[in-house]
Amino acid sequence: MKIFIPIPLTILILAISLLSCTNDMAIVNKFIDTETEPDLICENFEVLYTDSARLTMKMRTPLLQQFSSANNQREEFPVGAHVWFYEKTGELHAEITTNWAQRDIATNLWEARSNVIGTFADGRKIETEQLFFDPQKGIVYSEKYTKITNEDGTVATGDTFWALQDFSEYRLGRGKATIMLSDEK
Repeated sequence: MKIFIPIPLTILILAISLLSCTNDMAIVNKFIDTETEPDLICENFEVLYTDSARLTMKMRTPLLQQFSSANNQREEFPVGAHVWFYEKTGELHAEITTNWAQRDIATNLWEARSNVIGTFADGRKIETEQLFFDPQKGIVYSEKYTKITNEDGTVATGDTFWALQDFSEYRLGRGKATIMLSDEK
C-alpha cells in the first residue's frame, strides 16, 4: 500500500522542521571560545621542576587552567598556588603563596596577584599584591607597594620592587625603612 503525500504538504513539513532547528550561539561559542574557556583543567595539581636531577622548585595548586589554543596562551591558577624553591644542596631557600597566579606560555613570564607572601630560609619575608618573575632575565619585580621584613626585624617598604631571582640583591623604589634599635650595650 502506497501513501500519497501532496507536494505542498511535504514542503510545509520540511520548512517547519528546518525552521525549528536552532542553536543557542552562546552555547555553541562556549565550546569553541578558547580565549575564555580552558583546554585543560587540573584539580589538586602538583609539579616538580628539576635541573640535572636536582629538585629546584615544587608547586601545588588546587586548580590549574591551561589555555593552549588561545591567542594569549597561558596557564592560570585562579584559586592560588604555593611554590617552594630549593638550593642546589636540596635545602629549602624560599616559598611563596598567592591567591592567584598566571604563566604566559610564550614569554614564560609569571605573575602572582592578591596576597602574595614570600618567606625565606634566612628569616626574611616579602609581602605585596603583585609580583612578576622573569626566569629568562633572572629577576623578580613588582609595580605595587611591597613590604620586606628582614630577619633582624627591620622593615622596608616601597612603591616598586626589583630583585635578583635568588633575592641576594633587591631594591625598593620610593622606599622607607623602620629600624629596630636595641637598648643593649
